[in-house]
Amino acid sequence: MSTRSNIRIQSGNRKFQIYRHWDGYPEGVVPDLQEFFAWNKGRNDDLSYTIANFFYFFKRSAEENEVEQRKEDKKIEEFTGPRWKNPTHLSGILTGYGIVEAQDPEPETWIEWFYVADLDERTITCYEIGRTDPLVCEHAELVFHSKHPLVAPEKRLLANGIAVVGNKFEVPSKTTPGQTYTVTLEPAHCTCAGFKYRKTCSHLKAAIVASGEAVAQ
Repeated sequence: MSTRSNIRIQSGNRKFQIYRHWDGYPEGVVPDLQEFFAWNKGRNDDLSYTIANFFYFFKRSAEENEVEQRKEDKKIEEFTGPRWKNPTHLSGILTGYGIVEAQDPEPETWIEWFYVADLDERTITCYEIGRTDPLVCEHAELVFHSKHPLVAPEKRLLANGIAVVGNKFEVPSKTTPGQTYTVTLEPAHCTCAGFKYRKTCSHLKAAIVASGEAVAQ
């Protein structure tokens, strides 16, 4: 079942609302929006162009995916014979997104997430749709979930494999290859188990040292 969402893009008193049919959870929508606004950076101050470019950007991505899918289908047919049939994904180009009237979710709505991309504040705010009875969709309300920058900060690599993204540090584990922990300095916090119990850890100390390097850069 699709995770449906509405995305409101606004500037001043003007606002447009876009319906997204699939992958409407924050882990799917926020990175997609940040990628779009990074691409659209020359027009993020113009709401009309931003809305037009939004559909071009995501429809183009769907078309590129369709081309790759057709190439993959052709490879499969070479091994399985001409009887191989795969339903076209053209519907992903013709549908998936739509413009809806800009308003807060009404009780009968079936969307699960609601996003507000504010071009003036340069933020993306995520809301979950709360209901007392999901089966009949009564009493829909916006429940604050998280806020993110309109464009994701660039990741910078520092010493010892440490990366900094905005005000967060990604510190690699010394014992588990490929494992990283997210560290913030204000407030001091690390996602490792050691910090949970001791309120300090080697990752936090490494981030403090790395922060001096980040400033020097």
